[in-house]
Amino acid sequence: MGFIFLAAGVGMGVICLVTLVRTRRFLALAHETHAQVVGNHSRLHNRKPTYYPVLRYQTQEGTQHEVVSPVGSNPPRYREGAQVTLLYNPANPQQVRINNFLNLWLMPLLFGVLGGAFLLVGGLALMASSLRR
Repeated sequence: MGFIFLAAGVGMGVICLVTLVRTRRFLALAHETHAQVVGNHSRLHNRKPTYYPVLRYQTQEGTQHEVVSPVGSNPPRYREGAQVTLLYNPANPQQVRINNFLNLWLMPLLFGVLGGAFLLVGGLALMASSLRR
């Protein structure tokens, strides 16, 4: 059983590192601007709607864009008309993230904590089984 937990912990650790690298790479490229929430796009997940804010913003070059945030919630986190700080990739203005801790760091943090917990449980289980022998 310990090996299963260790394998799961390693897998989650890899996912943590991948999401961490992607987030850091995005932050290195990103420009900051302000965006207005112009609506919420809903998608069904497990028969329940998830609401993704539709954001309108202007790049530093003056081009206006309207994008759907990749992060959604239920209930909607942002109301129409709300102003948010937005990070966008100037090479791909459709690639955006609302600039807050959860939108940027939730996935690396979640997989890091879970991976660490699984590694700890797996290691303890293997130690306990070797002590019983």
